[in-house]
Amino acid sequence: MGLRLFFLTLLVATVKGFIFSRQVCYDHIGCFSNARPYNNAKGHLPESPDHIQTKFLLYTRQNPTHAQMLNPYDRSTVSGSNFDGHKNTVFITHGYQDDGHAPWLQKMTAAFLKKADMNVIAVDWSKGADNINYIQAAANTRVVGATIASLIKELHNVAHLAYNKVHLVGHSLGSHISGYAGERVHGVGRITGLDPAGPLFENFDPEVRLDPSDALFVEAIHTDADSLLELGFGLTKAIADADFYPNGGEKQPGCSSELGKHLFSLITGRIEQFKSSIACSHMRVLDFFTESITSPCGFTAYPCPSKADFDAGRCHSCGHGCSKMGYNANPHLRGSFYLSTNAATPFCQS
Repeated sequence: MGLRLFFLTLLVATVKGFIFSRQVCYDHIGCFSNARPYNNAKGHLPESPDHIQTKFLLYTRQNPTHAQMLNPYDRSTVSGSNFDGHKNTVFITHGYQDDGHAPWLQKMTAAFLKKADMNVIAVDWSKGADNINYIQAAANTRVVGATIASLIKELHNVAHLAYNKVHLVGHSLGSHISGYAGERVHGVGRITGLDPAGPLFENFDPEVRLDPSDALFVEAIHTDADSLLELGFGLTKAIADADFYPNGGEKQPGCSSELGKHLFSLITGRIEQFKSSIACSHMRVLDFFTESITSPCGFTAYPCPSKADFDAGRCHSCGHGCSKMGYNANPHLRGSFYLSTNAATPFCQS
C-alpha cells in the first residue's frame, strides 16, 4: 500500500511547486493556493474533486445498513432520500489510506443510530486518501472539506437543516477535513477530532488545521501524540476548546511498543498488520469514541495542565470541572483533560 515510503515523503521536501506560489481553481468550491499559510504540504496543491470523487453515504433508522448516496450538486438526491433536516446530522470522515466502508466506521454509524434517531453521513474520500504520497493526501483534505461544506449548505437549503445541528467527526486527516468544512459553514454545532493528524499540521498556522473557530464546540481526543521519530501519527498540541488525553495521549494500554516489529510492517507494506501494530494507538481513539456513544460508563476526564502532572498522580480532582470524554463531553468546559482507560474493551473505567 506504499507505506514503506510514508516517512520518505515526509522527510524529503519535494521541489515541484515549492519555490513558486501557485493555485488551482475548481467549480463550486473556489481556488486553492500553496502560499502561506498553506505551505504545510510542501508546495503540493489539492487534486481535483473529479479525481478525489468524494462520496456521501447516508444512513438513517429507515436504512441503517444500506446507504443512500447524496450529491451536493444534485438536490434531487437530498429530496429523494430519507434525510430529515429536523434531526441532528453527523458526518464521519476517515483518514489516510482508509475508506468510507471501513469496519470501524460501520460500528460508529450503528452506535449513533442506536443512540438516537438521526442522520449519519459517512464521507468516503478514499481516492484522495489512498495515495503513496502522504503529503498529497494531506493537501487533498482542503478539497474534501470544501465539498463537505457544499453538501451542508445544500442540506440547509433543501431540507432546512440548521447548522447548529451538524456534528462533524473526523479521524486523523479527517479531523482537519472537518475543520476546513466548519471554516466554510459558520455556526456548525460541533466538531470532534479523533487523534488529529500531526505530520504537516502540528506546528503550522491554525488556519491549516482544526482549531476552535471551526465550530461552536471543538474537541480533540489525542491517543498517539508521540514524536514522529517514535512513529506517532497524532499531535501533542492542544488545538481545540477541549482536548482529551487518555492515558497521557500516547502509547495506549494494550498496544505493543516493539518498534522494530512495527518498522518491519511499515517497510513491507502490510497494511492490516500496520494498523494493528504501529497504528494501534492511532486507531484506538475510534474504539474509545464509539464506546462512549452508547456505554453507560462515563469516561470521566479530569482537568490537568500536563502529562507530567497526570503521570505524577496530581490530576484526580475535578477542580474547576470534570468532563466526559467522547459523545457526552461537556460543551461548556475549556482546557485539557486527562484520564485512564482499560487495555481492552470495555475501555471505560468510570
